[in-house]
Formats: sequence, C-alpha cells, structure tokens
Amino acid sequence: MFNNLFSNLTPVVKNLIILNVVVFIGTGWVAPALYDSLVLYFFKDPEFQIWQIFSHMFMHSKYGLTHIFFNMYGLILFGPIIERRWGSNRFLFFYLSAGLGAVALTYGFQYFEYMDYINEGLSRGYTVEQVEQGIFTRQEPYGWKVMSGMVGASGCLFGVLAAFAFLYPNIELMILFIPIPIKAKYLIGIYVIYETLSAFGFITLQQNVGHAAHLGGAIVGFIIAWYWKRNDMNQYRID
Repeated sequence: MFNNLFSNLTPVVKNLIILNVVVFIGTGWVAPALYDSLVLYFFKDPEFQIWQIFSHMFMHSKYGLTHIFFNMYGLILFGPIIERRWGSNRFLFFYLSAGLGAVALTYGFQYFEYMDYINEGLSRGYTVEQVEQGIFTRQEPYGWKVMSGMVGASGCLFGVLAAFAFLYPNIELMILFIPIPIKAKYLIGIYVIYETLSAFGFITLQQNVGHAAHLGGAIVGFIIAWYWKRNDMNQYRID
C-alpha cells in the first residue's frame, strides 16, 4: 500500500513532503531555537516577521507526530491527482495561494479578537500599549500570551481537498471506522462545514486548532479550481 503511494508521487508533492519533514526534524531536534522565528504570529505581535507568512506553511507542532503525519498523508493521497491535472508550476502556485488564504482569514478572525481585547482593556483603565503587552506577552492585564502563533500545512491541504471535491465530486472515498464509500463532494463538504462552524464558534470540540486557516485555505482552493476549470472550458467554446 505505502509503496504504491510513494511510487505515484509527483515532483512538487514529493518536494513539499521532503521540505516539511526536513523542517520538522530541523526545528524539533537539530536547531530548536529556530522554531519560534518561523511560526506565524499576528501582524501586530512584536515577534512577527514577514517571512513567517510562508515559513509557517512548512512547520508543524513539535508535540508529537500526529499533526505532520495527517497533513502529509492527505497531501500524498490528493496532491498528485491535482498536480497531474494542472502541472507542477500551477499546482505549486495553487498550494501556496491556499496557504495565503489561510493566513488572510486567520488574520481577519484574529483582528476582531485583538480589538475585543483592546476594548476590554481600555474599559478597565489600561492603555493600548499595556493591553498589547498583555496580549502578546505574559504581563498584565492578562498574564498569559492570549494570541499564540500558528503552524502547519493544513491551510494548503484544505485548498487541495476543496479542489479535489470540486474537480472529482463523485469519486468515492473510504475513511477509517466507516465501512462504506462516500463521495468526495459529501465527505470533504461535511468536513468544510464542520470547519466553518468551528471557526465561528458554533462547535468547540477541538481547541488550539486553526479552523479559520482550514476554512481560508478551502475557500481559496475552491475559487482557484473553479476559475481554472472555467477558463480551461472556455478554450473549447464556440459561442
């Protein structure tokens, strides 16, 4: 099974997996001091650096293997099919664009969270500078870093999943513990709905998960897939 999966890897997918694994090992064991500098922080956080917009896409949680395993497994399953359809250059552009969509929506949600903290702090008599210290450090008025950084290729992967469901909606997929095949449009669609409800706080089953990033990647992935498919079809129109 695994031999077949790896033998079918396309060039960009293979290199993305290698890069993610190298960064995971490097920031986990070889040079752990680099970890925090590559995590994506909110753009008002003093720890934010411009390269983090891209570097975080190749980072994963240092607390275990689950995060990187499932992201890379999903990329192995769905990435090569999309890359073969579009070609390596377009797929890489698509993958990174989905990651940027994840950043954009996450920052949107974080900005509203940031403003809530600012308004709360001002109402309690603190200045904006004092509130920001509390948000981004462990100082008063909160005593803990309430806006932590983000890591992971999940936003990129959700873009791939959304594109797959759009381009191949009726392909049947099997998942663990459910012994019946489910069409991609239903399985991935349900997953995206779950992430949407979680991002807006209607579901709180998973804490410390970037639901907004997942949703942002899926939205951008769907839009690009829709646009490219429409554009490709227009080449053969006669009206």
